[in-house]
Amino acid sequence: MTKTRIHSVMIAVALVVVFSPALRGQDQSAAIEKGAAAAQQARIAQLASILPLKLTIVLSKYQGEKKVSSMPYELTVRTDNNKASIRMGTQVPVPGIGASNPAADNKPPPRIGPFVMKEVGTNIDCTATNLDSGRFAVTVTIEDSSIYEDSQRTDVPNGSKVAGVSAVRTFRTTNALVLRDGQSTEFTTAVDKVNGEMIKATVTLAVVK
Repeated sequence: MTKTRIHSVMIAVALVVVFSPALRGQDQSAAIEKGAAAAQQARIAQLASILPLKLTIVLSKYQGEKKVSSMPYELTVRTDNNKASIRMGTQVPVPGIGASNPAADNKPPPRIGPFVMKEVGTNIDCTATNLDSGRFAVTVTIEDSSIYEDSQRTDVPNGSKVAGVSAVRTFRTTNALVLRDGQSTEFTTAVDKVNGEMIKATVTLAVVK
């Protein structure tokens, strides 16, 4: 090999050694940019798939076959598993333990009190996600509380009641449902042991256009 050729080979090797780190750096930068672009496209596609849903939840109460009340609640929830909530409650004073009942004790009316503050009302939480073929996975949690009127508490399971002391009933349920646009379903039925009242919960789903 001539000296000139050897010199050329040495220069080529030197150039490879010098520029190889730069080339590797360019490849890494290109790979990072490509990954960031793919992640951004996936994020855009995910956001585009999010739909707003309107859920109508109805709590109905029955005495036997007779409907005595029906309370509708509406929520708008997105299909990215973010929670939508309703909190509807009132602080109500109820007689505490030890308060007397003049009618039962055959005594003059005492001073008012003592009272304990109780919160009664309805709490609802909902989440939703997309499934395949236009179906939606919906989870609904309901907590409903109310105060018994004294006349409602005549049939207590143990055959007795505490006169003059209010009772608070709490109804809780959590259900995971699969629904389509426009579909309704009755997902909970429960019977109160104290007064025989039946509570039914239904939900209707509609895609917001």
